[in-house]
Amino acid sequence: MRERGSSMRVERIAELLKRELADIFLRRVKDPRLQECVVSNVRVSSDLRVAWVGLSIYDADEPSIRKALAKASGYIRREAASRLDLRHSPELRFEVDRGPKLLMDMTERLRSLNIPPDGSDPEDEDSAE
Repeated sequence: MRERGSSMRVERIAELLKRELADIFLRRVKDPRLQECVVSNVRVSSDLRVAWVGLSIYDADEPSIRKALAKASGYIRREAASRLDLRHSPELRFEVDRGPKLLMDMTERLRSLNIPPDGSDPEDEDSAE
């Protein structure tokens, strides 16, 4: 039973950290490259020492974003720690989450095929007349 309570605490802290990091990126970070980042997910190690932060960056320049993250990571970590009031502030490891970008690209490709929403083939309608 102790294991379940511990995993629930880790999940709760991950969710709180995600919320606070999203706010920090949106309102507190001054670097315009990082203001375009969206926190998509956060995973926290069971000992709460490391947090993997998934960031969606869409069309931004990834190398430039990584440089900005390296420069601002200490500030972001301190800001998050002060908001969460944890004994130890987790080390933040940022990862690029390509899922949303891939979904947007796939959606755009499907739109370019001109398939009606009902799935019918527009050429079939012409031949039925």
